[in-house]
Amino acid sequence: MTTNNTRVRAATEADAASLYELTNMFTPGLETSFQEFEVHLRALLQDPNWFVAVAIEHNSPTGYVAAQDYGRALRGSFSVGRIHDLFVTQSARRSGTGRSLVESAFAWAKECPSPMILDWQATPQSVSFYESLGFEADFVGDFPECPGFTLDLRVGSVR
Repeated sequence: MTTNNTRVRAATEADAASLYELTNMFTPGLETSFQEFEVHLRALLQDPNWFVAVAIEHNSPTGYVAAQDYGRALRGSFSVGRIHDLFVTQSARRSGTGRSLVESAFAWAKECPSPMILDWQATPQSVSFYESLGFEADFVGDFPECPGFTLDLRVGSVR
């Protein structure tokens, strides 16, 4: 997926250092060493229930998205997924990078074996971004300052 000068692609093990840097920008003071991060990333990239993509602009990483498919519940005919991380560097914001990363996660969710309900929480600063994509914030929950959003991919469902 390409937007302007940004290309979004599946992350690889070769992206470990760049993704480690981005995650530290996203969560300053990350308590994971690079070696631990690299081992964990490798495991996620090999797990078919995980999707990790990186945005590249002018050969430099400008953002990433990480999502997980938790699978079907015992009583459900659908899968539940979660976007754990969506991060775009300050310099790449408002360029379409975030939209491209989210769309790549949505495309992954649509390709999963079971229809999925994909959800995520937003920081207060990112609520307007998700609303600009047509989503409605759900302020009810454990952290009302970080509302939830949902993409329901079940057949016949309404977003």
